[in-house]
Amino acid sequence: MELSNYFDAMNRAKKEYVRCLEPVCRQYQLTQNELTVLLFLHNNPGLDRAADIVSCRGIAKSHVSLAVSNLEARGILARCLAPADRRACHLALTKKGMEIADAGAERQRQFFEALYTGVTPEERELMRSITQKIMDNVASFA
Repeated sequence: MELSNYFDAMNRAKKEYVRCLEPVCRQYQLTQNELTVLLFLHNNPGLDRAADIVSCRGIAKSHVSLAVSNLEARGILARCLAPADRRACHLALTKKGMEIADAGAERQRQFFEALYTGVTPEERELMRSITQKIMDNVASFA
């Protein structure tokens, strides 16, 4: 496979991933960025700051900030100040937020199950390893 085919496949997979999550966005009247924030918090315990979402997902700080504000206003997310450092704002899913995140996580599970059909665990691990190396190389460009 040529490298350009790999990038084309990843681009198409990303589009299909977004399409897979659209029913959850519609059902709960969320933007894609809002659902991304919820799923990030759901799937990454311990990474619970807006800065974590920005750095790990590559979403613009302004988009994360807007999503967090909207989710908080709707009672889906809560901001909590850390007692040790009042400047640090941690994010927590409310009961309503957990319900939505669970629905989104189920769609994610279905998507990745379909995506990896026919791919062995060894092949998945090799792909993960190669992708990590590529990501590390990309980070060195900056």
